[in-house]
Amino acid sequence: MLTKIRSRQENLGLSLRSLAKQLEVSPTLLSLVLNGKREPSKALSRKLSKWLRTPVATQMAHCPTALVDQFVNDKASHLAVSTLEFYRNKLGPFAMWCEMKRISDVREIQRTDISEFLSFVRKGHTRPLNAGGIKLYHQTLKTYFNYVGETCDVSGTWRHPLDGIKVKGSQAETLEYSDAEIEQMFQSVDSSSDELLKLRNRAMLTVLLNSAVRASELLSMNVNDIGQDGRTKVTGKGSKQRVVTIGESGQAAVDAYLTQRGVKLGALWQTFEGQRLTRDGLRSLFVRVESKHPEVFTDGLYAHRFRHTAITRLLRARVPLRSVQRYAGHSDPQTTLRYAQAIDVDEAIAAVDKLGY
Repeated sequence: MLTKIRSRQENLGLSLRSLAKQLEVSPTLLSLVLNGKREPSKALSRKLSKWLRTPVATQMAHCPTALVDQFVNDKASHLAVSTLEFYRNKLGPFAMWCEMKRISDVREIQRTDISEFLSFVRKGHTRPLNAGGIKLYHQTLKTYFNYVGETCDVSGTWRHPLDGIKVKGSQAETLEYSDAEIEQMFQSVDSSSDELLKLRNRAMLTVLLNSAVRASELLSMNVNDIGQDGRTKVTGKGSKQRVVTIGESGQAAVDAYLTQRGVKLGALWQTFEGQRLTRDGLRSLFVRVESKHPEVFTDGLYAHRFRHTAITRLLRARVPLRSVQRYAGHSDPQTTLRYAQAIDVDEAIAAVDKLGY
C-alpha cells in the first residue's frame, strides 16, 4: 500500500505537507510511516486506504475531479441526497480513472477515452457489470459532460465526448426473489439469538417485500410516517413524495419490533445505540444472510432486487401498469414497462413449454 501511496503522491505532485493535510495527520508521523520507520496505526491505515480510493481535486483549471465536485454542488439545491450520492458513486470512478490516465483537463477528453473508460468499468470490482450497469455510467457521464459544455470555457471545435456512443440497456428479465429464497431469508434472520435484532430484521425484510421502496426510502422512514392502516408516506427521487403500504404483515412485524424496542419515536430502523440504521448497516444484514446460504444467493442480496420483486408481483396480480408506475415512483412509464415485458417473456416461455410440440 505504501508504494501505491508514494506513486499517487508523485503523480498528483503533492508535497508531504499537502498529503498530510489531506489525511489530517502530522507531517512528521506521515514521513516516518512512508519511509518504513514506523508502522501505521489502524486509524491511519484506514485513512490511507480511503485516500487511495478517493479522487483528489487539484488546483488546475478544469480538473475532472474539481468539475465533479462543482457539478454535484450545483445540483444540491434541487436534488435528493440519494440522487447526489448516486452521481458521486458513478462519477468517482471516472475521476479516479482520469487521474490514473493523467488527464488533467476535462475538456481534453475524447470519445475514445470514454469508450476506454466504459470498457474498464465494465469489468467491475467483484464481477463484470451487466448492460444495465454500463447504461447507468453512460447516462451519468452524458449529463456530466452536458454540464461541462454549459459551464466551461470550451472551444468552438469542442465535441461532446459521448456523441455517437450508444450503450444498449439490459434485456427484459425478471429478478424477483422466489418463494424458496424469501423463506430462506426469514429463516436466516430468525436464527438470531437477539430478539430485538431478529424482530427488526424480520420487519425490514417484510416492509421491503411489500412496499417496493428504495433502500434510501426505507432507511429514512420514521415511526410516525406509518399510519394506522399501514399506509406510509415516503420521499423518493427528486424529493417527490408518494404513498405506499407496508401491508398487514408489515404492520404486524413493525408493531412486534417496536413493542420489543419500547421507544416508539424517531427513526424506524435503529441500531443498538439508538442511531438511525445506515446503508452500510443494511448491507451488513444482507451479507450475513448471503454468507449463511451462499449456494442459494449466488448473485448476492440487494435492496433493489426486493423492489423489483414487489413491483413484479403487483404486475403479475394484473394491477394496471399506470397504477404500478405511480406506486413505485417511476417518473418514466418505460421503466415500469420493462418489468411488464419481462413478465410477458416469462409467460410466453411457460406457454411454449406447456403447449409446444
